[in-house]
Amino acid sequence: MAHAITVSDKLIVVAPAQVAGRPALSVAGTPADCVRLGLRELLPDRPDLVVAGINRGANIGVNIFYSGTVAAAAEGVFEGIPAVAFSTELGETEPDFPAVAACCRRVLDLLLAGGLPAGEVINVNVPFLRPGRPLGLKVVPQSTARVVDTYIARQTPDGLPAYHISPDYEFLSLPGETDVSALAAGYITVTPLRMNLTAHDHLNTLADLDWGSWRS
Repeated sequence: MAHAITVSDKLIVVAPAQVAGRPALSVAGTPADCVRLGLRELLPDRPDLVVAGINRGANIGVNIFYSGTVAAAAEGVFEGIPAVAFSTELGETEPDFPAVAACCRRVLDLLLAGGLPAGEVINVNVPFLRPGRPLGLKVVPQSTARVVDTYIARQTPDGLPAYHISPDYEFLSLPGETDVSALAAGYITVTPLRMNLTAHDHLNTLADLDWGSWRS
């Protein structure tokens, strides 16, 4: 769902059974909807922390831009609340979510002990757990390498061309260690992300262009 929010439709809220002995609400919307509505309307008090996930599938490299899990955590950051996004790599079988959750809790405890900044999403990915994994934890930057994927051609019943994206893809490599390479090697990855995408080093260059009558 990336960072989509619901604008024209209703957001329906239901109260399922308690989760871990605590009351819970379910919002029929996008991940970002859930946090936005929770912070603005549903919670009686401002939370100390926003936690998103555990997502079924890694959110690393440029895939972070398509991640609903990271987007949900970002909504906390927009409100000045520390936020952590958790995801787990897929493998040959269904992820062992209780074991992944135990890893995430250890990471979260360490993050809380060290102090979480309010202006960043801490993006955490757990490798597919098999014997000997995880090998440890690495704090690494996000990879910006291109993803190599393909679209599979199909045809609608009335003969129009249609495509769907293949589930198989790979990341191109970059020099140095990144979230992509560290996760592939079997490490838990921790990456701090900022939501301000401004290229500050380019502001003056653009400002110096001859903007003519458009310049204020």
